[in-house]
Amino acid sequence: MNMPAFRNHGLTYIVILIVCGSLDYVTASTLHFIILANLKAISRVVYFEDLIFVIILFALITCVLIFLFASQVAVYRSILVTTLLVTFGLVLNIGGLLISLVNRLVNPTFLLISAVIVYALNVLVFTVWYWILDYASQHARDSGMAYVPVLIFPHNANEIRGYENWKPGFIDYFYLSFLISSSIGPADTVVISKRAKFMIICQVTISLIVLIVLASRAISIIQ
Repeated sequence: MNMPAFRNHGLTYIVILIVCGSLDYVTASTLHFIILANLKAISRVVYFEDLIFVIILFALITCVLIFLFASQVAVYRSILVTTLLVTFGLVLNIGGLLISLVNRLVNPTFLLISAVIVYALNVLVFTVWYWILDYASQHARDSGMAYVPVLIFPHNANEIRGYENWKPGFIDYFYLSFLISSSIGPADTVVISKRAKFMIICQVTISLIVLIVLASRAISIIQ
């Protein structure tokens, strides 16, 4: 994989992480309006979320600087660390929303907004994770080295004319992540790696929480 191709590819995921960081901050802000009866408790959650956002912001700035001045390996590692932090923020969002469900005096509008944002975060964060997990095998494949595949896309599994040198890009990982979130399955992509399977389990779990628990509770309150 040549340097320009990697950098353009890496830049895409840095931008996605910036979007995720922004959505994470918006979710933390909406938590102010979910619970009306226990503002002190929710303010502590939001304060912690704000602290995490500052850390994520620092990691994102570091990502951009490393992208501009450092090596390919450093760019990959910075994206990995930042994705871990953003994922932790996503878990906190899920926890904050679940805590808010204990109290029946919730604002259903803001609960729905938070659920939608968390669902979008889930899709975007795991899009980056699938690229991270698949990066080493794709890099080895491009370099002509032996490798153990993590994800097998149909373009690689079958000899399709015009796709002999095909390699997955952002839209392919986004497509995979979106289908897993919406249909609870990896669609036409074969998942080989145990780590990738674990990621799918985590993503499906978050989707179930958002789509079933949070959305159903908010809709029931509206009704």
